[in-house]
Amino acid sequence: MIRFLEYLAVFLLLVVLQEFVFDNINLGGVVNPYIYIMFIIMLPLDTPGWLLLLLGFGTGAAVDFMSGTPGLQAVSSTWLAFVRPAVVGLLLGKDLVYEGGIPTAGRVGTGKFLRYAAVMVLLFNIPFFILEDLSGGGWIIALRIVLSSVFSVGIIYFLHLPFVHTQLKV
Repeated sequence: MIRFLEYLAVFLLLVVLQEFVFDNINLGGVVNPYIYIMFIIMLPLDTPGWLLLLLGFGTGAAVDFMSGTPGLQAVSSTWLAFVRPAVVGLLLGKDLVYEGGIPTAGRVGTGKFLRYAAVMVLLFNIPFFILEDLSGGGWIIALRIVLSSVFSVGIIYFLHLPFVHTQLKV
């Protein structure tokens, strides 16, 4: 029960930060950081697939509700939760999945964590920005994906540092 409350607090903190701080950052109409996906990125490695999907959808739906983007965040977050097990297996290794725990730089190494976070953020941003701008702005969409991803990964790295020495488990 205590672990549930810890994850609930992290979830609420990230959603509130997203809504009131990071949704207000729009550098030149190109950089829009989405840090709430850190909740999905930092879930325990042994989280069952069905729970990942529910948490991914719920996280995106909560941000959709607060920011008025009907379904856009929910679709992208659910997609991210769907691909997470494959990304974890490819980038972090199957041994870590069996051990459980949360993926942090202290646990998997800074390089591996940054690669993992970067791939996860890119996998979120690609469908998000394409669906957001269906008019097809080509290079502008690509620029938004890359710059927003770089900015988001940097923020997620620094926000995850308090978890480096804390091993939350479900």
